[in-house]
Amino acid sequence: MHTSRFALGGHTDVGITTIKATRRRRKTQNPSLPPALRPRTPMEPAASTPRGALPRKRRRSQSPPPAGEGPVEPALARPRFGDNLDLILSLQGKELPLKRKIELAFNFITTESNRSSYGHRVDNIQLSRMVSFIGNWVQSILILPEKKVSESFDPVLDYRCWVILRFCIEKKPSVSISLNLLKTLGRVAKHGLSRVNVTACGDNESFELFKQVLECMSFLFSANTRAFFNASVDLWTFCIIEAINVVQKDSPNEKNECTVLQDFANCLLEQFSSFLRFYANPKNIFRTFVDKILDPLLELLVLLNSQANSIKHKQAGTTLKIVEEILSNGLFHPQHLSGYFGLKNLNKASIAKDVRGSYHRHLFERFKGIKVETKAVLLAGFGNLLQLFVSRARSQTTSLAPRGTSFKSPQNSSEGSEEPQHHRESLFEVFVQFMEPLVLECKSYSQKDFSRVTKLVEVHCMLKSINEILTTVIKEKLYVPTEDTSEGSYLQFLQDIYMVLILMSEKLYDFWVSAVCSEDTNVKKMLPLMFVEIVVAVGHFVEIEYKVMGDDLVKLWSMIFALSAINASSKDIKPCFLLTSKISSLSAQVIHTFSELRQVAHSICMLCNSVRTFSAVAGPDVVPGPFSVASLSSHKCLESLATLLSSQTLRDAICTSINSMPEGQSSRCIEEMTVDLTDTLKWMESCSEDVDLESQGKSRSSARKSVFNQKAELFGRHLSELYSNVLDSITVTPSNTTLVAKSVERLVNAIRPNLTQLVRNESINLSEFIRSVVGKNLSDKQCVNWQKISSLSWLFVFFFRIYASCRSLYRQCVGLMPPDLAIEATELMGISFTVCCGNEWTNTANVIAEGYFAWIVESSGSLLNGIEILSQSIPTNHSGLTMLVYILHVMALQRLNDLNRQINVFDFLLEEDTHQFDKEARGNTELLKESCCLEAARLTNFMMSYMRILSSGENSHFGCYEISSSRDLSICSLDEGSFPVATWQLLCENIDIWSSHASKKDLKNFFSNLIRFSFVQKRSCKDEENSSCQYSYREITLHTISVELLCDAIIYDRKVLLKNLTSSFCHALKKSASSFVTRDDEDNALLDISPDLMEILNKLDSEKLLGTYPDATHAHMVDKYRICENLLKFFSTAPGFHSNSKSFLRLITYILHLERLLLLALLSRRDESCNPIELICLFVCCRRAMKNLVLKFGEGYPESKQYSAFSKLVGNSYSLIWLLSSVQEIVGLSHKIFEADPDQKKKTLFSLVDTTSEIFSILANMNSRFCLFGPEKKIRSSLKHSPSESNTSEHDGQTFDVLESSAFEYVKTMAEQLEKTTTGIPITVNGRNCVIKIENCYSTVCWDKLLCTMSCIGGFLWGLISALESTIKDYPVSSSEERKSMLQYASSFSISIAKFETFVDICLHVLFMENKGCEFVDLMSARLPQELECENGFLNIDVVMDGCTMHETKDNGLQSDVLPSIPSENHYVGPFNIRCMKESLLENLLNGEGPFVAFTLRELYSVSAAIAKLKGLLSFPSGVCRQARNPFEQLSVGPMIGTAYIALQKIADMSNWPDMYSLVWIDGILRYLEVIGTLPKHSLSKELYAQIVNAHMRAIGKCILLQAKSATLPTHEIGSSTKTLHLKNTSGYVTRNVIDRQNIITSLKSRLRLSMRKFVNVTSNMHLSATLQVIERALVGVNQYSHSIYEVKTGTFDGGTVSSDVAAGIDCLYLVLESVPGNKRVFKRTIPDLVGALFNIVLHLQSPFIFYMEKLPPLYPGFHPDAGAVVLMCVEVITAFVGRHTLQINACHVSQCLHLPVTLFKGFKHLLAGRSGSCSSEISRGQTVGQPVESKEYILDRQFSIDMYAACCKLLCTALRHQQREVGRCVAVLEDSVNILLSCLESSDTKKVSLAGYFAWNKEEAIKCASFFRRIYEEMRQQREALGKHSMHFLAGYISMFSGQGPFQTGITREIDEALRPGVYSLIDICEESDFQQLHTYLGEGPCRATLANLVHDYKLHFQYQGKI
Repeated sequence: MHTSRFALGGHTDVGITTIKATRRRRKTQNPSLPPALRPRTPMEPAASTPRGALPRKRRRSQSPPPAGEGPVEPALARPRFGDNLDLILSLQGKELPLKRKIELAFNFITTESNRSSYGHRVDNIQLSRMVSFIGNWVQSILILPEKKVSESFDPVLDYRCWVILRFCIEKKPSVSISLNLLKTLGRVAKHGLSRVNVTACGDNESFELFKQVLECMSFLFSANTRAFFNASVDLWTFCIIEAINVVQKDSPNEKNECTVLQDFANCLLEQFSSFLRFYANPKNIFRTFVDKILDPLLELLVLLNSQANSIKHKQAGTTLKIVEEILSNGLFHPQHLSGYFGLKNLNKASIAKDVRGSYHRHLFERFKGIKVETKAVLLAGFGNLLQLFVSRARSQTTSLAPRGTSFKSPQNSSEGSEEPQHHRESLFEVFVQFMEPLVLECKSYSQKDFSRVTKLVEVHCMLKSINEILTTVIKEKLYVPTEDTSEGSYLQFLQDIYMVLILMSEKLYDFWVSAVCSEDTNVKKMLPLMFVEIVVAVGHFVEIEYKVMGDDLVKLWSMIFALSAINASSKDIKPCFLLTSKISSLSAQVIHTFSELRQVAHSICMLCNSVRTFSAVAGPDVVPGPFSVASLSSHKCLESLATLLSSQTLRDAICTSINSMPEGQSSRCIEEMTVDLTDTLKWMESCSEDVDLESQGKSRSSARKSVFNQKAELFGRHLSELYSNVLDSITVTPSNTTLVAKSVERLVNAIRPNLTQLVRNESINLSEFIRSVVGKNLSDKQCVNWQKISSLSWLFVFFFRIYASCRSLYRQCVGLMPPDLAIEATELMGISFTVCCGNEWTNTANVIAEGYFAWIVESSGSLLNGIEILSQSIPTNHSGLTMLVYILHVMALQRLNDLNRQINVFDFLLEEDTHQFDKEARGNTELLKESCCLEAARLTNFMMSYMRILSSGENSHFGCYEISSSRDLSICSLDEGSFPVATWQLLCENIDIWSSHASKKDLKNFFSNLIRFSFVQKRSCKDEENSSCQYSYREITLHTISVELLCDAIIYDRKVLLKNLTSSFCHALKKSASSFVTRDDEDNALLDISPDLMEILNKLDSEKLLGTYPDATHAHMVDKYRICENLLKFFSTAPGFHSNSKSFLRLITYILHLERLLLLALLSRRDESCNPIELICLFVCCRRAMKNLVLKFGEGYPESKQYSAFSKLVGNSYSLIWLLSSVQEIVGLSHKIFEADPDQKKKTLFSLVDTTSEIFSILANMNSRFCLFGPEKKIRSSLKHSPSESNTSEHDGQTFDVLESSAFEYVKTMAEQLEKTTTGIPITVNGRNCVIKIENCYSTVCWDKLLCTMSCIGGFLWGLISALESTIKDYPVSSSEERKSMLQYASSFSISIAKFETFVDICLHVLFMENKGCEFVDLMSARLPQELECENGFLNIDVVMDGCTMHETKDNGLQSDVLPSIPSENHYVGPFNIRCMKESLLENLLNGEGPFVAFTLRELYSVSAAIAKLKGLLSFPSGVCRQARNPFEQLSVGPMIGTAYIALQKIADMSNWPDMYSLVWIDGILRYLEVIGTLPKHSLSKELYAQIVNAHMRAIGKCILLQAKSATLPTHEIGSSTKTLHLKNTSGYVTRNVIDRQNIITSLKSRLRLSMRKFVNVTSNMHLSATLQVIERALVGVNQYSHSIYEVKTGTFDGGTVSSDVAAGIDCLYLVLESVPGNKRVFKRTIPDLVGALFNIVLHLQSPFIFYMEKLPPLYPGFHPDAGAVVLMCVEVITAFVGRHTLQINACHVSQCLHLPVTLFKGFKHLLAGRSGSCSSEISRGQTVGQPVESKEYILDRQFSIDMYAACCKLLCTALRHQQREVGRCVAVLEDSVNILLSCLESSDTKKVSLAGYFAWNKEEAIKCASFFRRIYEEMRQQREALGKHSMHFLAGYISMFSGQGPFQTGITREIDEALRPGVYSLIDICEESDFQQLHTYLGEGPCRATLANLVHDYKLHFQYQGKI
């Protein structure tokens, strides 16, 4: 071809001879550098060929260059052969240095790249030859040996060489690649390692080198995956070792350079993995791999495992997978597996010689080498190899099986996924091979003295490796007891390992005991870590097989106790905390394991036995055994035991195990515990033999040294804790209540002999009690000595606690017993009155209750006497006194509960209506009641005595507490520090029991402490830490307990408690407010009187800010702010504070005083320690608290006195001015204060403005309601239903008149004060006499004051509207007189409202309207002057105001002859005036600029909306209006609507996420449009109406676009049954900002929908037709700019796309369906087109990709709405169409409805849980054209899949219910859809799903979907006539699926079947007998026929109606 000749420069071929000849000729003719090789500028033309021959040129037309690109470079216009020849000669020659040659080659490839980028044609043959030559040349210099490379320049480290090589590979993928390049890559990695060590990859040259090498290798491996597959292992070894070193050194760094280097290393490692996987003979490289590469790989494996879950090391997980793959391919290649299985079996005598010599054994021999070389890290990595082997072996077994094997036969539906038994046996044998060398090492260590072991790190790593192997055994289930050998050899091997570990742990424990006092910190840190691994290993054995531990659990518990003790002795070391948690976990695991074996009682009794034996080690005659604690501190031992038994983990395990017991085992558990308790009592009797009673008068510190003291503490603290936990956790049911009660009786009988000696008389007999416990006859002197023992209190604790628990459990049993048994049981306990009924109440003997200990002995002493005697007898230094007092509190509460019930009985009997007693019996009853009340009061006083210590702060035995003290839920951990917390918790949780018996002083004291602990005092540091953590367990402190009580409704329901709480709160608030008093002339007593607001109002103009604002505050100031803020926040939410008038007025007074003091502090700035930000935030809290207080006050009709006091305090003009002026002053001061934090400024100040506006609204609403239609009616109606009318004299007619007039004056005062604020527009210019042009007003306005003014005006108007609406609702207008009175009341404020309207209109035109160049000029624009005068900081607008608001009083109303009337019905407001808005201003507001301007615009619209709303409310018939004309007129309808239209258009055109505060002002616009939409008659033209509807729709579409997958229809957002599931779709990367962003978009969309609904709801046919036309155009996809462009596209494999307008059309269509009746003709005509458009959208978008969502939230919004969300919306709207009887859809659309589930869910079970995709259809934002398309990760949205499934099921159900005729014609289509939906519920093989990565619903999700699917079957039953004859086909489909003959042949799980059964029974119910016969024949022999028989049997048993009720 001519092109080829031209490209070759006129020569047909160039041979090597010609090249050499030419080179020789060049040397002789011109020794200088040829011109072609000289560097030239880009615009310089190429040199001519040396021969001077010009190539023939071919004429062709030259097109001009594109605009902006300039002319084509001449150097690139024509290639010349001479250039290529010169380059070849230069590269081959030796004259030029290597660096220059690289430069020439680099220039060549750059030129060629530019040539192709400019679109020039290239001769592929010539370029291919050049590429081959340059590629071979550059490889030759890259593979040069290091010794031949000069020190000054190394071509390997020149990034240009790698660019050249990549170019060659890119242009010619088949270019030859040298295998020696691997060594070069290793040198690059080595260089990278040096850069990491020296500069941490900080230089740009290295970064560019690594980047180019990575790109080159990535391109090479993608083009030629087998490039280095023929390389030798030695080459790979050098390269890979360097790459591993790079990853090890580079992993801590996260810089860009280091990331690139790590990617390069990963690329090499991944290629090496492929090399190993596809190597021809893996046996030949096995030894080399083990000897040279295994060690660094294991080190890297350990490192990556430690970094895999770290956020700092993001690439660790990827690298870990690659390393694991290398190890799997290198060590466990498929060809190696059979050799591992034949290495060695348990029968060692049958080992063959050939097997003994297998090369696989080299791996285990290498382990011995690792041990000899003492490489500890390699030992830790060795344990991970078994997991890799098992995974490879199982995956190989799966891959070798025939495809579809597991789905062949239905018999294998449950067993087919399990691997063969012989395969698992072989795996266990391999496990033995991996474990044996480790076990042998452990045996050797168990025979050594660890004091001589030099490196404990090796032992730790070996134990860690053992745990990794055991983890694999658990995870892969390598040991199954039923598959063990007949001799039990597998279990025996596990037991051998366990015993070796226990022996080794004994040696380690002895070494730790000896090293406790050692100064070697390394040893002390390493020992806890080693025991952590041992404890974890024991836990693994417990999980694998509990029989490994043997039958003796005491030894295990002894080890646990000993480790806890030694760990407590070394708890100052950090690893000890880890060991503590592992010990608790192991203890809980043991309990859980035996719970699953139904042996809970056995494990707990073994635990109790271990506790008893734990004290024997302290005896003098006991020989220390394994895990002896004799040498440890007895105090530490007991404390560690208390810590373990009180741990939340162990307690929860015991409680859970007891609760999960079968009902029948509860009594048996108590029986076994009774036997153990008897042994405990005998054990206590034996302790007295070793006690020298004469030597027991010792101090508390030395008392623990005796055996008795230790046993007593174990007895009273720990054993009682275990017994009580069991008793408190027993579940009592009606079926087991009798058995449990009998067991509890026997348990009480066991403790009765001892407890009887203590409580049988009126006085406590301590001597007899001691004799019964120790089991000896003691003399009186000996008993006195015994009473001096400090641990004697533990004996009382044990018996009292067991008795209290038994009593509580027995009371539960009584409540569920049959009546006769309950009577016997209550007589036994002495509380027979609790089960009395009927005439039994008249018998006084039945009512009288016996004492608390009546169950023990009949003539028992009272509990109160026992408490008093014990308090006097037991000294305060007794060790168990705190627990004893706490148990006495519990017993006192139990007794109080009985007394309360008894007192209630007496109150009932003493009521006047009951005449059951005569006078004498009545007197006796009163005496009995008094005695009960007295006992209750004394018991309450006993508890209050300890509460008083909290108030007094005494440093007694119980008074030295800290506010930071805390406790857990365990009682055995109670001490002096946690005792106040425990008693306070008891009082708060049982306030309903004791509060009625407490004195006024005690109640006041209690609530003072409640307020102090809740607000005043700080929380503990631990509690603050726990409040921010994610753990559910929180420490119990005084603060948390108090806050929980304040959140309880009980204190607000009882008047006495609420009164005390309110009083205490007022006192606390006053004290907090007094802390802000700084003036010398101000006294705290002045806070009780009304504040003088005039003083500070007069000073607002004179006071200046002084000083600067410090950044830091003092600690006491921070506490002051925090306390006051917490009080106000609580007050804002707590109910009932307004009920007491005195406290209510005090609170209002304190809040006003606090506001005054805060503003003074901001103005004066005397105290430099005050933080102004804190002051402003506190001011906002005050205003918010006032709002809530006024709101609660206005909810009812107050008394006249209370209202008068309230109006004097808040209703005067100064208070109203204060509310407004203070806000204006605060906002003005805030600009400088919040200069550094604008976001906080906006959040704080806008909240303050809104709160003040709400206060105005509440005040106007409350007083207006009081004036409108009769407070007299209200009050009299309330008195009519009251029980007493004694106080009605207050509410006479005169009082009503006074209240009504006061309320009217209040509202009038508000209107007048707000009217004064509209005299001018506030500006920032200070000059008195100046003139400002209209166009300059915007820049000079003081937006702060204007915002506050508008906000308060809006609040007043909306409060007035609320009062009118509520009055109309409560009292529907029926007479003209009442209408006149309403209008007359509103007319009283007509002048003020007219001024408000004019002021708003002026502000709108002056500040927001574009007055220049506007074609349309309205009346206000015509009246505005060109300039406005400035006076005293305000723009004078009096002239304009007076001209627009001239009114004349006439009749009962005011008329205006000047105001333009509202446009009539025939004069619509059109779109012609829309152009007058400032569009640039609206764009700035949407971008977040000018937040105060935005909020001012919102308030302007809000006020306009209120005025329009008032006109709508006061629209009366013409007969009424003639007498009282409506005074309100509207000025600027057009400009207001025009601005709203433009704003909605700007929202729709947003290109990015909106600012958080930029959309707030849209609320005012939408509020205005809502009001316009609710007016009876629209005054808008059809065109403008259509434009507004379209703007709404486009804005909604933008919200749907931004919501992505979460976009749904409004009904789905309000409530959906699928939302009960707590699903996790993402991996936890969703931040708070993303959530806030979505919430803002959702809120905006809801407001847009509401406005749209108002517009559509009351439309005429003309407007409805326009709305439907807009929606239909959107659904079809017509582009608004070009009708030839449609926005519904099919797209690519990932599915189609639609525009946001299409999605909005679906949403708006649903709104129309909800709002418009279906019988309108204009609506019916469009139904076929609308439904067809919906189906068109679904068919364009349907694809598997609709179920996926991006794993990470996108940085930028997409270009199209989420396809899945749009499809779901379409399905739901189609369902709404199908379900409307008034909307008849076509028959073809019904068939399409039935086919939709098939379209959407076909292939759903084949979807992957995650996938990678690229934005192929669009270029991501911020990415230029030409860059590689970014790949994204997607996950299947679980919640969306359930929503879609539910929507499809609902669609089918709706079609079945409402379209019976059409469904009957499409039964086949219905059956297909039902089968597809049913197949989605088919169970999945979890193992295969996890390996292949397929998606599957979990059990909860599948059951939820099954409940939706079931309704289809149930609906078929309702349509028996149409579908009865087809029901057998649906039933056959279910039977086939259930029997394992579905698509996956796995059947349906039991849980899903249970959810489907009601629906299946419904199908069976409509089947005829002939259908069953036909089914029986069709199903044939097999599981299907059996399934049918079972279904029919269950149907008859559970579902079929038999004619009986």
